Amino acid sequence: MSGGIFTPADETYGRGLWYGIAGCVGLLAVIKAANTIQTRSRLKLQRRDPHSIPSRPRGWLSQAYATATATAREMSYPQPVYFTGRFSKYFSPLPLGKWLTLAFYWIVILSFLWTGTILKKGDAMYAYKWEKVGFRAAWVTVTQIPLVYLLSCKFNPISILTGISYERFNWLHRWVARTMWLTAIVHWSFFYTEWSLAKIVTMQMDMMPMVSYGFGAWGVVTWMLLSGFGFFRDLCYELFVLQHIAAAGTLLWLLYIHVPGYASYNIWMAVAFVAFDWGVRIIWGITRNTHFLSQSSSKAPGYGTSLQALSGDVVRVRIDDPGFTWQAGQHVYLYMPGLRPLEFHPFTIASTSTARRLDLLIQARSGFSRTLYKSAAAQAGSSWKHRAFISGPWGTPPDISHCETAVLIACSTGATFIIPILQDLLQRETCLRDITLHWIVRSQEHSSWFEQDLQTILHQANQSTKTRLQINIHITNSTTTTEPHPTPHPLPRDVKPPHSPNPSTSSTSTYDSSSPFQTIPLSNEDSAPSTFTFHSGRPTVSTLIRGPVETALGETAVVVCGGTSITAQTRTFVAKLSDERAVHKGTGAQGIGLWTETYGW
Repeated sequence: MSGGIFTPADETYGRGLWYGIAGCVGLLAVIKAANTIQTRSRLKLQRRDPHSIPSRPRGWLSQAYATATATAREMSYPQPVYFTGRFSKYFSPLPLGKWLTLAFYWIVILSFLWTGTILKKGDAMYAYKWEKVGFRAAWVTVTQIPLVYLLSCKFNPISILTGISYERFNWLHRWVARTMWLTAIVHWSFFYTEWSLAKIVTMQMDMMPMVSYGFGAWGVVTWMLLSGFGFFRDLCYELFVLQHIAAAGTLLWLLYIHVPGYASYNIWMAVAFVAFDWGVRIIWGITRNTHFLSQSSSKAPGYGTSLQALSGDVVRVRIDDPGFTWQAGQHVYLYMPGLRPLEFHPFTIASTSTARRLDLLIQARSGFSRTLYKSAAAQAGSSWKHRAFISGPWGTPPDISHCETAVLIACSTGATFIIPILQDLLQRETCLRDITLHWIVRSQEHSSWFEQDLQTILHQANQSTKTRLQINIHITNSTTTTEPHPTPHPLPRDVKPPHSPNPSTSSTSTYDSSSPFQTIPLSNEDSAPSTFTFHSGRPTVSTLIRGPVETALGETAVVVCGGTSITAQTRTFVAKLSDERAVHKGTGAQGIGLWTETYGW
């Protein structure tokens, strides 16, 4: 790639792409600031007037912002098509909002690529018609290189400025790389066509060795796209990570040789992003695991970690008194060299900082998680502790403290994300008046995963004079045949439920005879009633969400953690419900915000 007469104009388009990226990041930063100000003002109003509904818009400006927000949500949430098959799930289409983001990006790329590059006969530059497109495509391609690497970083300026966690950029990282691969094809195919027509392909390859490095770089990108397909990533994630890092380094080396000096700043930008990311992560990791700045009393590197095998092939990993804090819903990367010396995996923290312990609940499947479970089962009853090292905490979980109603939905081990958020909401000042938790599990014994936490949650809810809590556990493998989802009712204070001699004949009971919650009072005279209910069967998304939304006096937050099926259904239903109720469009219906978390990314 040599610039020649096309360089000034082409470089302008290349820089224009980064101006556009900076503008988008700036807009997201402004939205973040506006939401932060809104949250603080709502909490301030709640303190001043506890009987108010702060999440209802006041004034034309807040109403206009609420209407714009509701419209954007209805456009971005839906995901009507998804697949759940073993292989087909990797072809599930993106939610509509992500498609709109991609469409905008592609329009920008196409406009930069083709504006002013199509020459007509009679044009003084017509003889260079192939080169003109080839050079423009070269600039458009190399300009995307830093963006691809930036979106792969855990510590990156975009996350710092916008508050959007790194893992939520992974999908965009992959799609920008695919777009770059296509523009690279335009780059080399137009040059190759010109050389082929002039029958000088061999001569050009001999005269310009950098061309071979360019084809090599394109081959590396092709390999990275193929090996990065979800099916292959899941086959052996550790191998994928190692080869992906090696390929990324090789790509930068090939591009450094291929790209001329006046465009090499794009390569150095990518190197700078990666160096900053890895440098901060290494320093943070060393500081964290040597307890240099923590309050931990341990002097040995790492953390003493106990393992406990639970029902449902789940293992609890516990670190007592870790010496640092985290936000509910964040995750850490876990490294246990004594069990798997080459593996480093992310897991959601299943406890809050106030518990003074860090818990991870991990579903045993294969590889690292299965090794953890087998080790825990083999050492049952032992006080042996493994040495573990962690990176984190990572992630930016949702702050829904400014909402009036919350619907929290978890499937199986998705409760590791949802239940700490619920605990955190009950421990601090919020505007919430009504919280509903739905936990969908296969067996009732799985509720023992959070036995102590649920007892604490019920106790905290009963002490509240404002917040009403409903906890619903849905048992999907129940054999009950009566009505699956009756409306739960709170028990009177200090009244224990009667023991049923045949619990299988009822589809719901405030307590089951084997439940650990039988001695916990669910309400008192000074607090809003709280309920704890078991249901049989798998609920529909509508039954989980519609009721609380329709009775809400202010904004509702829906937070769901589970597989693709439950998150996609929730996305589509929330958008449909918001449109059906004409939220913030003159009907009086209040906003519905949604946050989804899926297993892996």
